[in-house]
Amino acid sequence: MEPETIEIKVSEYYDQPKYYGDMPEAVFNALEAAFISGAETAIVPKTAFEMMLMSFENGRKEA
Repeated sequence: MEPETIEIKVSEYYDQPKYYGDMPEAVFNALEAAFISGAETAIVPKTAFEMMLMSFENGRKEA
């Protein structure tokens, strides 16, 4: 069974250093491939993306 995916805007997450520490490799690779091809959106694994956002938000609360 294929993992569930989600479509995200490349400009909101790619080349955004604030997400680097929390971004899983699968999300980064999809964003980079979309950026290189000129696409406005990228298809990423939903679970990995949601975990990235939770990790990012938790880090902001601790700071």
